[in-house]
Amino acid sequence: MFAKYIIRLDDACPTMNKGNWDRMEELLDRYKVKPIVAVIPDNQDKKLMIDAIDDTFWSKVNGWQKKEWEIALHGYEHKYATEAPSIVPINNYSEFAGVPLEVQEQKIRDGIAIFTSHNVSTRLWVAPAHSFDENTIKALKSESDITIISDGIAFSPYGEYDMDWVPQQFWKFREMFFGTWTCCFHPDDMKDKDFVRLENFLEGNASKFIAVDDLTFNKRGKNIIEKVFENFYWKMLAKKREANKKNK
Repeated sequence: MFAKYIIRLDDACPTMNKGNWDRMEELLDRYKVKPIVAVIPDNQDKKLMIDAIDDTFWSKVNGWQKKEWEIALHGYEHKYATEAPSIVPINNYSEFAGVPLEVQEQKIRDGIAIFTSHNVSTRLWVAPAHSFDENTIKALKSESDITIISDGIAFSPYGEYDMDWVPQQFWKFREMFFGTWTCCFHPDDMKDKDFVRLENFLEGNASKFIAVDDLTFNKRGKNIIEKVFENFYWKMLAKKREANKKNK
């Protein structure tokens, strides 16, 4: 199996960096790439209030949907409330992990209601800060039609907690020999050099990019090699964090 790539774009909301998002859209359209776009239903994160409110934002989301871009529910307000442990141990802050089930259900219910009011449908979950727990999955099952999670570490899609998972391993693309590799971008924060690097990768690998519709889900769990890879990945991430702390 040759390597395949997926692009994920996080933090789409009415106050996003419009110039950067427009640049990203033009770039992906040029190379005919259909990304996952993580849309915040009711953004309350001040760090993401970059431009003035775009009254055409939801029309833009509808346009993405018509182009067969995959729209994902990206939390509810994108406000971090706890430091509880997550199923995916990347960050120690969360909008969802450690929050009571009934509160999580309300958040999912309200988020889906906002999507529905703007004629946006979704089958995919992207947690703010990659942070969520088993109650989040229960809430997704009871309050939405979401069956796919973009997160986790593996070589290809797998099944866990009775959900389909599309692993998300990178924040910068690199050449791989096999597997399915999702790279997460935050267009709000991207610099010119980041766009140039992405375009260079697209130029040489455009034919290897796929959409969620191209994936096959078979409910398989992680094999032993993937479990070893996952364990190694988290250990390397922890070492990198420690090194960054010492260098501050």
